[in-house]
Amino acid sequence: MRNHLKSYLSHFRFIVYLGLLLSCSPVISQQEADSAKAMPVKHKILLVPFKTTMFMNAIGKAVNSKTHLTYNQITEAFRSQMDLALYATFKHTYSTISLIQKPVSKDTILHYIYGSIGYNYDLVPTDSSTGENHAEFDPKQQKKHFVNNGQLQVPMDYSKRFMNVHIGNPQLLPYLNKEYGSDIVVFVNEVDIKNVSNTTTEDLTQSNYRRQVTVHYSIVDMQKHYLAKGILTTYFPYTENDPNVIGEKYFTVIAHDMMASLQKGLQKKQTKTPTKKPASH
Repeated sequence: MRNHLKSYLSHFRFIVYLGLLLSCSPVISQQEADSAKAMPVKHKILLVPFKTTMFMNAIGKAVNSKTHLTYNQITEAFRSQMDLALYATFKHTYSTISLIQKPVSKDTILHYIYGSIGYNYDLVPTDSSTGENHAEFDPKQQKKHFVNNGQLQVPMDYSKRFMNVHIGNPQLLPYLNKEYGSDIVVFVNEVDIKNVSNTTTEDLTQSNYRRQVTVHYSIVDMQKHYLAKGILTTYFPYTENDPNVIGEKYFTVIAHDMMASLQKGLQKKQTKTPTKKPASH
């Protein structure tokens, strides 16, 4: 009798233990699944700088007087500073790759990228904030906004439109993903620097001018969907003519705004999956 009771109690304890184990297992699995869902996706960003022909520089003389750089050197200096500002900003949040910062300059890769893309003069997205009140776009000026004899030709009124990238080579993004592990590509399509009036008065003296930087950009994921695109604008003093100082102090404003637009696009992508126009035709 005593042996039978011991056997019964052992069997009962085993059933209770097994029941507890089975009841807890789904809870643990669900917690692990919820935890995995909550973990942020680790994106890897590839920066594509603007082509040297996609730079409109109206302050070249002043920069040359200050630095004695040639026109090509000035273009490369601003190109490098814009890329550096983006790299320094994005790398704090994402794994980020630059294609022109030494010692990993990839001219061959850039040549391949530029040969795989084209540009469209598209309407600025309605949710794009430029911080400016602009006049309406003049369609008669649109055809003038292209490269002519190796130089970018820009109409006076282009504010309602921007230079957008379109990807003609379907192998480009898969190649970049395989080569660099990137799942997001930031294209700087065009950069414009010009003098603008600092006041509403008719006095056109030097003190009433400042410099305006406008960056046309597109941010694309591996499905060729735009996460963000448009134009970003900032200003710097008329008296500042050193590309390094301009980059460090003022291009960073553009970089932070661009990263904010990317993060906004990623949030929209996570909350809903709308039908997006791909960055190709």
